[in-house]
Amino acid sequence: MVNIGINGVILRVKNNNLGDAWNLPVLGRTLEEWVAGTLNVPCQTIEASTVINIAEKLKTLLDRTKPITVVLYCDTPLVVAKTIETAIKHLTAQNLDAVKLPRGCVYKTEYLYAADTLFPQEPTGSGEFEAVTDCESLSRITDTLRRRILNFHAGNGVLITDYKNVYIDSDVVIERGAAIEPYNFIKGKTVIKADAHIMPNNYIENCIIGGGARVDSSRLYASIVGEGTRVGPFAYIRPNTVIGKDCRIGDFVELKSCVIGDGCKVSHLTYIGDAELGAECNVGCGVVFANYDGKNKYKSIVGNRVFIGSNSNIIAPVHVADHAFIAAGSTITDEVPAEALAIARSRQTNIPHWAGNMYAPPVGNDNPSPYRLIQDDEGIIDGAASETENTGETETNAANNTDADGSGDNNGDNNGEQPK
Repeated sequence: MVNIGINGVILRVKNNNLGDAWNLPVLGRTLEEWVAGTLNVPCQTIEASTVINIAEKLKTLLDRTKPITVVLYCDTPLVVAKTIETAIKHLTAQNLDAVKLPRGCVYKTEYLYAADTLFPQEPTGSGEFEAVTDCESLSRITDTLRRRILNFHAGNGVLITDYKNVYIDSDVVIERGAAIEPYNFIKGKTVIKADAHIMPNNYIENCIIGGGARVDSSRLYASIVGEGTRVGPFAYIRPNTVIGKDCRIGDFVELKSCVIGDGCKVSHLTYIGDAELGAECNVGCGVVFANYDGKNKYKSIVGNRVFIGSNSNIIAPVHVADHAFIAAGSTITDEVPAEALAIARSRQTNIPHWAGNMYAPPVGNDNPSPYRLIQDDEGIIDGAASETENTGETETNAANNTDADGSGDNNGDNNGEQPK
């Protein structure tokens, strides 16, 4: 209902159980916004009580050039525009001064200017004029509004398979052909494009979900998902993330403030924050973009068709050029040129008969050789035996550690030859 000749007035009331009733959130709007949306005209508000005369206060808010004034209560969000339109038509057709509603009233504006007293009503309405008075009535009224929203989307060609377990806020836009499965919460200003499939158990807030995209058991906030992209299960998409077309964002992947190019695959167990990835990149399992040094956050840039091996760390700020390949287990701190292979690992060292802790007790050797780690000229940490003094072992002990051919078995005792 849009009528430039109407004054809209919302009476704000307090509730003993719920406090300021006008500010209670329900499916993306406050109760006051639900009531004002019924009138669809700019509304004035007055804090009201059943024991306070509001006549003088009301007069100061009215535009006298508008012949009709509608006064509604903030706690009756179920009232519909058709009911108000019917009351206005009855007022004008019968030339009445006022038409009383179960909770609220429609007045001639001049009648209100002549009134000396006006006391708000008790919350005794029913049906669409039922007032929110406690948690039980709030729950019941919320469910009615929820079903109205679902009916609206279903009427526009959205497939909703289970009305009992889908919650969609009032400002959500869903195009024809999209499918919404059970146990979904779709909040804020979210837009879901045609043929998108929202599978069970998602929380989606202020996002754009592209046509043909599929979202499964994930959490998405203030982000964009491109056409044909698959997200989840169990992905966490944090604000300011843009995911391109035909991407694959898999389980236990967390994205934050990043751009993922078209055709990228980030399949599982990965964190990407403050980064830009080009098209058709493949990010392996366990990759972490280390964007925070404890004080500042930095950004990494990754080119097109880059392969990042599993369990790699990208230490921002860093640039990885097109077609580069990062070997699994690498920690990248410097630029990787185009078409280069980057390997950044420590050399593997095996120390036999190590008795370093409770998980590696000595077996058949009560006197293992001590080992230390040394650094060579190239800066590589390697394993080597420390030189130890002869502890005065007997010839018998030495003989027990000699093979049949006379060579030492190198089982880690002080007399055996040490491995290099």
